[in-house]
Order: sequence, then structure tokens, then C-alpha cells
Amino acid sequence: MTESVVRENQLIKRTLDDLPQPKGWPLLGNFLQLQSKKLHQVLEQWCLEYGNTYKIDIAGLLFVVIADPVVVKDILRRRPKSFNRTASLERVFKELGIHGVLSSNGESWKRQRRLIMPAFSKKSLASFFPLLEQTTERLRLRLVKKKGQDTLSIHDDLRRFTVDITTSLVFGHDTRLLEHDGDGLQKHLEVIFPQLNSRTRMPFPYWKYIKFKKDRKLDQALIEVEKYALKIVEQTRDELQFNPQLADAPETILQAMVAASDDNNRLTNEELFANILTLLLAGEDTTSNLIAWMLYFISQRPDIQCKINEEAEQIRLKHKGQINVQGLDELTYLEAVARETLRLKSTAPMISAETVDQVTLLDGTELPAGTGLFLMTRLGGLNPEHFKDAEQFRPERWQEEAVAAEACPHKATSHFPFGGGARHCPGETLAFMETKMVIAMLCQQFDISQPKSPPVVEEYAITMRPKNLQICLRLKTVGK
Repeated sequence: MTESVVRENQLIKRTLDDLPQPKGWPLLGNFLQLQSKKLHQVLEQWCLEYGNTYKIDIAGLLFVVIADPVVVKDILRRRPKSFNRTASLERVFKELGIHGVLSSNGESWKRQRRLIMPAFSKKSLASFFPLLEQTTERLRLRLVKKKGQDTLSIHDDLRRFTVDITTSLVFGHDTRLLEHDGDGLQKHLEVIFPQLNSRTRMPFPYWKYIKFKKDRKLDQALIEVEKYALKIVEQTRDELQFNPQLADAPETILQAMVAASDDNNRLTNEELFANILTLLLAGEDTTSNLIAWMLYFISQRPDIQCKINEEAEQIRLKHKGQINVQGLDELTYLEAVARETLRLKSTAPMISAETVDQVTLLDGTELPAGTGLFLMTRLGGLNPEHFKDAEQFRPERWQEEAVAAEACPHKATSHFPFGGGARHCPGETLAFMETKMVIAMLCQQFDISQPKSPPVVEEYAITMRPKNLQICLRLKTVGK
């Protein structure tokens, strides 16, 4: 239910001054309350206390938090014309030399997005499927070797899987992290994302004047990733020179970006590096977190594991003993498990944005140009007005029969795990492909459970990950 205030069928207009605000500290405002890895939960809790639209003060900078799904959807739809990425995000990414499609606005964003999108088409991803199969098999072999361990912090293995997938798709370069235990690229990426998140929330860029250990680690991580990226760029230039046909039919995202040769599209080395890093970060973190959260849920539900495996076995029998590209689309129950996971544990529970010009939101709130926004993209999915038994993990609610029969209310548009509008996440289809392959393999190969360990909690660093997740994998007996 929208919070819009209506009197005689007219919205009551309100301004920033009219919005409620959580009590903060002199000068600092709400800054100290928001320096937490549970930032999204703090903002969600305040939504319950102050309503679907309220303001926060971060050391003198005012931001508006919006949770009404109708209003959030409208804002996402109106990007990038009326709403942009925040200036703080753009500033931090520019300072670090990684200003790519994720942080860009306007014509720069359109130009870079246009070059990236073809690689995420269904046709392109179908041709990429054999490598997805190979990488899933590598993950299986890696986990089988660990079968004697009582507990497993599987998140590291999942990150290696997603980095191998992403580097192959983006660069045509297989890092093969699943086949060795070296840190390398993966560890550098793990440093970068949390620090980006922290800096975008800082009202004062202290790192320009004094650098702490975490800042020096960030600088070093960026240097190492840039070395790796530019080496791959040079290899790609050589490939295009040796095989000019690739310019017309590029096989990787990087080939498409390097091959763009007209003046309007040419990307600088800085833009190439920025987009390489953006795609690495997005591909590594979001999908590995989705798979990890799915394991968190199904490790507590042997019945769901059985249903996943039974469905996958039917698909294998139908397609000559294996799951092919068409078979992935037919894993409807497994997709329901993924969508239910995203409803409860969205990897992107909030999105930041900024008004381009003065705007009036659908709930009547008038905002000046340059107002920073936090859009709460998960909260609507937790609302019992939108989903029956909203607190329960029930994948069946996403299957057509359930939606038509007894699962009402069922408002799929109440939450936005992949964003929306023109800036909708281009990697959604790939994320589901990776997730289905991994979970189907795990449920076929192992009985999955959780050991006695510290409670799993949500941790936010641009994406939301499960902290303390431990898994027990018991190899299934032949014929089970």
C-alpha cells in the first residue's frame, strides 16, 4: 500500500523540510549511525519507524530514503533522464581511475552501455554455455576433494567460480582460479568493493590528505588489477590486428570495446580499465552472493534439495543425460528457489541515485536538483501486504499454479533485485545461468547441511553477503 497522502483526490505536496528524520548528533547528523556493515538494515528499520519517505543527514549532506515500491519503480523507470548515479559515487570512481559504465551518467553511460550489452544477449550467452559447463565441473572437482572437511567456508570457492566465468566472458581469458589455491586477482577484488562502498558514504575525502592501512591496500589492489587488465587489453589489440574479422563479430566484451573505432564510440585506456574492473566486481560479487544465500536456505531444507535434484534429473533424462542451454530454462522450480532467495536476501537491497533537475515524486514529495536518494529495493518484498507469509522461505509461491491459486498476495513488482528501467542489470540472465548450473550440480553430488556455527548475518558492502556461512557437504552414495 502506497504511503501517498491524499485529500480530495489531490496529493499533499511536501518538501525536504517536511520530511521526518531520525535523531542524530550535532554537526555529524546520522553519520555515525550509518558507518556500519548493516547500513541497509538500519535504513530499512527507519522506514518502519519514519515511513516510506524520510531524510537523513550525513555530516551536513541531506539524503532522502524511499521505500514505497510504486515510487521506487517510477524513479528506476525515469533513469537516466530524471535520476542519475550519485555525485559521490561518480567522484570516488573518478578519483580512483575506474569511472566506467557503473558510475557514468549521460552520453558517456549510453556509449559504454551500448558496447557491453550485446555480450549479454541470449544468443551470445548460449555460445558461452560450454565454458560454463567446464567451469561448473571444475568447481565440482574442487569440492569433491574437500569432502572430508567437517565444515566448509564455501564463499571463497564460489568467488573463484564467478571470477573464472566473468574473465572468460569479458576477456576470453580463463583465470582458472578453481584449479589452484593462489590468491591473485580474487583477493584484490575482495579489497576493492568494500572500500568503494565506504568511500561513497564519506562526507569528507580524508584519503587525499592521510592514508591508513586500508587505503594503502586499496591503492595496491588497484595497481595490481590495472596491470592485469592492461595486459589483457594489449593482447586483445593484437588479436584484433591479427584477425580483423573479430572487429565485425567480436567474441568477447573486451573485443567489442576495443574494436569500437569511430570517434563517438572509442574508449580510452582509462575507460577500458574502468569497465573491466566494473564487470569483474559486478560479476564476482553479486552472483557468488546469490549462490551463497541459496545454500544458506536449502542447507536447512533437505526437502527443497530433493525437489531441485528431481527436477534436474528429469531435465537430464530429457536432454541425453545433461543439462543444456534449453534445459536451464526448464529448471522452473530451481528458478523459483533463486527468486525466493532474492526476495528475502537480495544481493542489492538498496540503490543510490540523485535527482537531475527539480522533481516531484509520485507521493507528492518535491525535491531540488542534486538531491541524493537511497532507494530501498528489498523492503517491499518483505511486506506481508505484498506476499503471503512474507517471512517464510517458500519457493513454490513463484510457480504459476501457486500464484494463481493460494499464494496471494503475490506482488512480484514490490522489490527490485536487479534494479529497473534503462539501467536494469545487464547480467541478470547470466546470473541465473550460473546459479542454476551450480545449485543443480551441488544437489546432485552432495547432501548439504549447516554445522553448528555462529549465526549467519547480513553484511553490506555495495552488495549484501552472508557473514559466517559454513556448509557441510556429504558426498552422495552411488545410486542415491
